[in-house]
Amino acid sequence: MEIFELAKKLGEEIKKDRRMIEFEEAKKEYENCVEIQTALKEYEVQQQALQVEMMKEERDTFTIDAINERINALYEQIVTNPAFVRINQLQLEVNDLMNEVNNTITCAITGEDPKTACTHNCATCHSQCH
Repeated sequence: MEIFELAKKLGEEIKKDRRMIEFEEAKKEYENCVEIQTALKEYEVQQQALQVEMMKEERDTFTIDAINERINALYEQIVTNPAFVRINQLQLEVNDLMNEVNNTITCAITGEDPKTACTHNCATCHSQCH
């Protein structure tokens, strides 16, 4: 079997993994969450308004403070939304899965497990080699 055929087959199998399935569901939930999408749009508009205000020669500190307060409130509203929290957690799980897959491939190619190979950075080491 050709390498790219194997890669395609691997991708199809990864897509069936529970973490990938849950991530795709969470992504749809996130994209369809009116509260988040509305807050994201306003967040972007507020960021643009802040940039415009900051570029003025005579800045209105009251307006800048008000915009910053609104940006902070929107940020908090977005990052505490359950759909946002869920997609972020699942993204970490998907990243871990992909790292495991990449480590397995690397190990098959080099014969060394990247998780145990010496990085020459003792901060990353789990053994007492030096």
